[in-house]
Amino acid sequence: MASSGIVLFSKEYANAVAQPRLVGSLITAMLEFSNKASGAPVSYIQMSSVAVTVVTNDKHKVFCAMFHDTTDGASFSAFVAQELLAAFIAQHGDELGNMGHNLRDFHRFQYRILSVIRESVKPIVRKLQKQRGILKAMLVVDGAVTCATGDVDPIGVLANLQALVNSSIDMMSFSGDGVSSMTIQSGRNSCIQVSVVEGNDALVVVYKKGAQTSKNTAAIEECVRALRHVCVLARTLQQNSR
Repeated sequence: MASSGIVLFSKEYANAVAQPRLVGSLITAMLEFSNKASGAPVSYIQMSSVAVTVVTNDKHKVFCAMFHDTTDGASFSAFVAQELLAAFIAQHGDELGNMGHNLRDFHRFQYRILSVIRESVKPIVRKLQKQRGILKAMLVVDGAVTCATGDVDPIGVLANLQALVNSSIDMMSFSGDGVSSMTIQSGRNSCIQVSVVEGNDALVVVYKKGAQTSKNTAAIEECVRALRHVCVLARTLQQNSR
């Protein structure tokens, strides 16, 4: 939406919002009121079963209002909305200065949404890399390294990873539990943790042992939760787009 309240683009996957133009005007009014009252725009509104996350871009004078389940939470929803807004600006930034053109020009952005969600795994993994003590992190999807924070040997890593996952499944099968993560003492100063994200997709992280270990493992768990959330979201959007 433009800061003036004009709805530039809208896409509904479920429970379509009636009269989106009125919604745009309402949210714009709320943003203006929040700015005047507190000096900051409203960013999250939670109702009984639906929440609205709002992220803004002052430079291009646009904002993204995303309606979603309350269970998604404010933090993850803000991340997704920011990724969508950034992608929209990257695709249509040059057109945003001229609001006199046909709004149908923005319609093609709907074909970018699913890929934006899938690509959002990369900033999630990069955020993990910023954690002190994390030496390397990579996401393996369908047997291929989707993203990595450092140089890796894909052939060697994937061969060892597959053997590790298979061995873990064999060991855990005796108790009837699925494999969620496994940590290997790879050396005197480092560990390798392999966490199953979904199916055969896995996050592989190398981190230093020592005082930061508990913080590193907590950061890895947070990263895995976010990656799983992205997988569920991407799958849901794909199903609803058929």
